[in-house]
Amino acid sequence: MQWDALGFKENPFSTEPISQTTMDLYTGHNHELSSCFDVLHQKNVLLVVEGARGVGTTSFSNRMRFQLESEKLYFTPRNEIRVEPNWQLETLLAVVVANIVREIQYFQPSNILNDPRFINAKALSNRIAEAYRSFGIEAFGFGANYGKAAGITSMPIIVPSAVIGHHLEDLCSLVKSTMGYQYGILVQLNNLDIGAIHEEHHLRYLFNALRDYIQTDGISWILVGDVGLRRFIAQQVDRLDDIVSYEAEIGSLSKDEYITLIQKRIEHYRMNEKIISPIDSEVFLYLYEITHGRLRYIFGLLQRLVGSFRIGELTDTLTMDLAKPMIKKLAMERIIRNKLSPSEELLLVKIVELKRASVSEIAELLGKSINFVSNSLAKLIEHRLVLFQKEGRSRFYTPELDAIIAYSN
Repeated sequence: MQWDALGFKENPFSTEPISQTTMDLYTGHNHELSSCFDVLHQKNVLLVVEGARGVGTTSFSNRMRFQLESEKLYFTPRNEIRVEPNWQLETLLAVVVANIVREIQYFQPSNILNDPRFINAKALSNRIAEAYRSFGIEAFGFGANYGKAAGITSMPIIVPSAVIGHHLEDLCSLVKSTMGYQYGILVQLNNLDIGAIHEEHHLRYLFNALRDYIQTDGISWILVGDVGLRRFIAQQVDRLDDIVSYEAEIGSLSKDEYITLIQKRIEHYRMNEKIISPIDSEVFLYLYEITHGRLRYIFGLLQRLVGSFRIGELTDTLTMDLAKPMIKKLAMERIIRNKLSPSEELLLVKIVELKRASVSEIAELLGKSINFVSNSLAKLIEHRLVLFQKEGRSRFYTPELDAIIAYSN
C-alpha cells in the first residue's frame, strides 16, 4: 500500500507505539498521566502500568518517559525493553546496560564517551554481546532454537549479576553527575504478560531476583504488562510488592478521545490541507465498537482493509459496505489458518457465546470431559484465540477479538 498516492507522508495508522518524534500525537488518559507524573517527580520509583493488550500501555509509558527526559529529569533509552520468556536475571540486566550504553553512545555529547564509567560499561556490554552471538551460532548449528524448547535458560552465565549491577550503578552516577539528569535513569520493561508470554513460576523468579537491582540508587523502573500484573506481584512476589510506588490501569480511550486521536493522525501525516481521510467516519466508529477501543487491533485492521481494497486505485474511499463483511472475513481467515478440529471450533464458539467461563462450566455445557476441555483450551491459548485470567485457584477464559468478530452476529 502506497500511502503517498493518497496524499500521506506515511501510514497514519501505524501500530508502532508513540516515540520521541510522535509524542504530540498521544491522546487521552490525562488523569492517569497526571498521577504518574506526580509519582515520577522523585528518584528510585517503581511504577506498574497494566491494561488489556492493544489499548496503548506502551504508548502511555513512552509518553511519560520522553516528557520527563525532555525536562532533564530522567535519562531513558528510546527503546522499551521487551522481556522475553525464560530470560535469566543476568540476561535482563545485560540488556538494560546495553540499551543505556547505546543511547549514550549515539545521542549524547562525545566528551561523555571518554568517561571511564562509560568505557567500562561499554566494554562489558560488548563482551556479553559477543558471547551471546557465539552461543547463538553454536545452538543454531545443532538445530536448537530459542523459546520453550531450548530457551535462554540454557545459556551460560557469562558475567555475574553483581558485576553487571556495579556497572549499572556507575551509569546512574554518570547520568546524574555528568549529564545532568536530576533523578537518574528511567527504564521501561515490557511484555510482562502472565500466561500469554511468561509462565508464572519464571516471572516470580525474575521479579524476586530483580528486586535488589530495582533499588539501585538513581534508577527508576516502569513495569508494563497485561491486566493482572499488579495483582500477580501482590499475591506472588512479596519482596517486590513492598517497594511498588504506584500502579496505573490503562483502559481504552473514550469515543471522543478516539475520534480526536484519528483526527490528529490524519492532520499530522497528510501532505497538505486538501487531503482527507480515505476511510469513512462510520468505519472508524464501527471498529471502535467491535474492538472495545483496542487501538493496535483497529490500526492493524485498517492497514489490511486499505490494502485489500486497493484504496486509491479501484476506489478512493473505504465505506461501511466494503469494510463490514471484509472485517468478519479477515477474522475468520485467521482462525481457519490455525486448523482447528470441529470440536475445538465448537468450543471456541461456546466461549464467544459465554464471554467468560471456567473449565468446569464449559465442560458441563458441552458435555465434554474436563481433561478434553483443558487440552483444547491450551491449544486455543497457544493460537491466541482465547485468553485466561487467574483468580485465586480458578482460571476464567475469554475469547480474543478475532474469535469475537468471526462468530458474533
